[in-house]
Amino acid sequence: MAENIVYEDTPFAEYLADIGSEETLTKQPTLFELEGSQASETTLVSQLSQHMLNIFKNIQETLSTALPLQEENEFEERFKYLLCTSHLLNDTLSVYFYDSKKPKPIDTSEAGLYFGGISRRNFEILLSSIIGIIVVILTWLLHGTDSKDFGIKILQLPTVFALALFGTFFLYRHMRRKATKTLYKSALYYLERLVYNCQNFDIKLNKALIMIQEIELISRGYRLSMPLSPISRIEQSSKNRRCVMLREIVHNILQEAFISYQDAIVAMNSEILKENLAIMYNMYNIIPCLESDEWNSNEEDVLSLENLKQCFQKVHTKRRELLCHFLALDVMTPGRDSGRRDYEHHWATVNEHLDNLGTITGLYLDQIIVASTNELTPKQDFLFQQTSQAITNKQLMTYLHRLSSIEQHVRGVQAKLYICNEDARKFYETEGVVVSEDERKQLMNQYESISKDFTYMFQEWEDGKKALKDIMGPTLVDSELSNSRHSIEEDAETLKDENDHDEEICEKTHTIDWSRTDEPLDVLEQVFEAEAEVEVESTTKKLTREERITIQKAKRIEEAKSKEVRSNSERMVHELKDVLIRRKPLSSDDDHSQPTLEESDSAQIHETHTTVISN
Repeated sequence: MAENIVYEDTPFAEYLADIGSEETLTKQPTLFELEGSQASETTLVSQLSQHMLNIFKNIQETLSTALPLQEENEFEERFKYLLCTSHLLNDTLSVYFYDSKKPKPIDTSEAGLYFGGISRRNFEILLSSIIGIIVVILTWLLHGTDSKDFGIKILQLPTVFALALFGTFFLYRHMRRKATKTLYKSALYYLERLVYNCQNFDIKLNKALIMIQEIELISRGYRLSMPLSPISRIEQSSKNRRCVMLREIVHNILQEAFISYQDAIVAMNSEILKENLAIMYNMYNIIPCLESDEWNSNEEDVLSLENLKQCFQKVHTKRRELLCHFLALDVMTPGRDSGRRDYEHHWATVNEHLDNLGTITGLYLDQIIVASTNELTPKQDFLFQQTSQAITNKQLMTYLHRLSSIEQHVRGVQAKLYICNEDARKFYETEGVVVSEDERKQLMNQYESISKDFTYMFQEWEDGKKALKDIMGPTLVDSELSNSRHSIEEDAETLKDENDHDEEICEKTHTIDWSRTDEPLDVLEQVFEAEAEVEVESTTKKLTREERITIQKAKRIEEAKSKEVRSNSERMVHELKDVLIRRKPLSSDDDHSQPTLEESDSAQIHETHTTVISN
């Protein structure tokens, strides 16, 4: 029967003491005693085997051309860290989390190359040739020796050959490890550049879409506010589009980017492990399907802002799928992979894919920057544009000159705003810098000087308005002489405008909020240009809103007067009838005179009714 052992200072021992049990308690052994007992049980044979195993591992590490496991794991963790913290793998596309710095350029021309800039295969051929030459020389020396020195040569030549062989091997080991490290550095650089270009591509494209939305709102009479008003229903109700060229460029860039990422996924299939890729898809909630591999351009309104945003999200999803391939590489497993024969070849291929993707994304980034700049930057001054016909109208020249002056003042205000921003950051964001009273006064004067520009701009605007009236003067006179008829539809429109006046004011009088902190400092100047549709001249004069309201008020006053006259006449007739009904009948002795009285009353009523009708 097995013996029960109860240790002291345990809950069960305390329970036995409470119930008065006489169980024998055993003292618990200390940790030092346990280690001593285990050490005593270790035999000399096991110690010797462990020592021999360590020696074998050290020799294997010395003769291995692979990098140490610690360096390999450090590189893989850095590679994965750059991808996972880039926010490019998020489900929802949000550019406000991006915080990427431009990588410092490095020399990648010698990545994966050996001594003298040659490839690994050529370097191995060179070493084999050197070893063969050494063998030939040693054989020739051994063949030309005398019989007396033959024994000495037999001992010396193998020693020299072994030393040369070991020297060649360690040279090859050093060059291979160095080439692997250069591949690591180039891979990190290419990945940083790809992340930087992708993030900036998203930022610039998002700005372009916001700019299109702002121009659409401004062209329809809305004022800007943050967040911007939705525009999907506005575009559905109207087929007029602003920034058509920019929309086409954005759509084409997104389509080309989608196709490029899809081709890169196909090219990367030979460099990944299917099991790891499935794990990455499951981790980042990616469901690859055949429908997402094709760019669907069968939408009715391809250039609508809603469709452009959907295409943007589709490109982001395809890019997430591509980046998961770089997290599931065949040469990036938990074990030690640098000892593989094809390790350098695989990483050279991965570097090539990273370089191509970074370059292509950089080209798309440059295209969207150029397109946005051409859309936002003001065109050349009207006075200096080369036109087919020279401007001879003095009034038109005056108006164009005023526009040019306003544009010049706008640029001056932008320059002053930039100076104020830069000086304020320099004074108040630098630690340890004491701002003097003169510097504060200078900063305040710079800011107050902007008000003068506003005054000048308003004066130029007034002069431009006068010049525009001078140009449009004859047209306005001709329109005033046209027919002043107004239709019933215009009256109904006036009543509708009166009912919806307060609602329109609430929708269109938003305040402008430019205090966005998520915008970078290198924002280009934005000039929104609204173009009015050409109005077809109608045969009848279109009255103004005030005139239509006045006409409606006059109509209502006349209707009220006529209604009051009719009601007065009807009320008088009803009062007379009521008086006749309530009149008491005469006494019985006046029965003979009653018919005569009734006849006179009926005649009187008839005369009264005739008089009222005539009135």
